[in-house]
Order: sequence, then C-alpha cells, then structure tokens
Amino acid sequence: MVTEPADQTPLVLLHGLGQAPMAWEDVVVPLYPTRRLLTPWVPGLKPTEKRAVPVADAAAALDSALMLEGLEQVDLCGVSYGAVVATRLAADFPQRVRRLVLIGGQVKPPRGLMKLQSGMLRLMPASRLADSSVSKERLLQTLEVVRQIDLTDALPRITAPTLVLVGAKDRPNHPAARALAEGIADAELREVPGAGHQVNTDQPKVLVEILCGFLDGSDRADSGQIETQDEAGE
Repeated sequence: MVTEPADQTPLVLLHGLGQAPMAWEDVVVPLYPTRRLLTPWVPGLKPTEKRAVPVADAAAALDSALMLEGLEQVDLCGVSYGAVVATRLAADFPQRVRRLVLIGGQVKPPRGLMKLQSGMLRLMPASRLADSSVSKERLLQTLEVVRQIDLTDALPRITAPTLVLVGAKDRPNHPAARALAEGIADAELREVPGAGHQVNTDQPKVLVEILCGFLDGSDRADSGQIETQDEAGE
C-alpha cells in the first residue's frame, strides 16, 4: 500500500482472479507521485483465507477496510473479478466511490464462458499460479461464486461517473463490457488496443494514461463501439 501524496482522491486498485496485488506494479509506479494508492487483496483471494467469499460480502469487507483507513471517498478501479467486486461496492455503498473504472468485468457471466474458464484452470499447471499465491482449489471455488452472480439490478444504483474498459483481444468479454456500460447511467465504454483480459499487465502504460485522464476529469471520449464476432460477421 502506498500512502503519499494525499492531495488527490485516493485510488484503490483491485486485482483479478489468478493475480495478486503486485499485478498493479507497473501501474502504481508511474501513478505514485500523483495520488495515494491502495492495492489490497480482494476478499476471498488472500492466501491466508480459508474459503471463497460471496461478492456482496467481499464488497462489504472492502467498504469496512476503507472506513478503517479513514477514507470517506475513493476512486475505484478493478480488473476481472476485482471489477465484479468494485461494481458491487459502488452499487451498495455509492457514497464511497467518486469515480469508477471497470476492466473486463461481468454482469451475469454466460455459462459457456464460465465452463471454458473452469476447464482451462483445471488444466493449468500449479506453477502458473505461483505469482498469485492462491491454490487452484480456491480459484475454482471463486469461479463458482462468479458463476452465480447477477449484477443486473445493482447497476442502476451506481452513481459514480464510470469508465468501462475491455481489451481489444478480450473478445469473449466484449458483450459483458457493453452490458455494464448500458446498465450504468452515463457510463463510458472504451476498448484498449493490444490488450487481452488483464489490461493492467498487458498494457499498463496505456492504462495509466487512461486512468489519469478519466480520474482527473480531463479525458471524456465518446463511448467506443464494440462488435462481437457474430455482429462483425467473423
């Protein structure tokens, strides 16, 4: 956790499934001079925890942690599962979030996509998960939590200006990005060139530029138009 400077609204960065807080390193370093930064473990993914945590409980736990830090309001950015938790936090505790950035998030995950992700995880060597310090069993449990979520009714409760990002190469999640942008009032949708699902590690320099522009209120582009493969006729 980085604690200086404190003249800007603090920025909380939530990592994704299979990641650890260090996944934000290439984003944190260039942002360090501009604002206070927090990169907490997403509840349910910390190695010392014994079980997966429902999304609503994870959001409530993070809200409590922000209160303990003395933070009345923050800017919030999450990637993948971190974006799911960020979405729920912004809906359940709207007064806590000034601006919201959702990267590769979900509303109601398609069964086919979840089945594919579970299958890929089961086949993945344990060595590939070493950086996250979380067991394959825990990740599979969290995928089951994600499979059951439906944030459709939560989206209208979000009042923070919201930027929805999705990697250009993250084709399976383009429909979810559109659903998020359509469900949140006045949300902006953008595609990140050259990035897959984990934009924070795929294109950190580009993400830093996007975050600085959006969080400082100096960069509001028109919403990007994203086509699915079927719509594009591919």
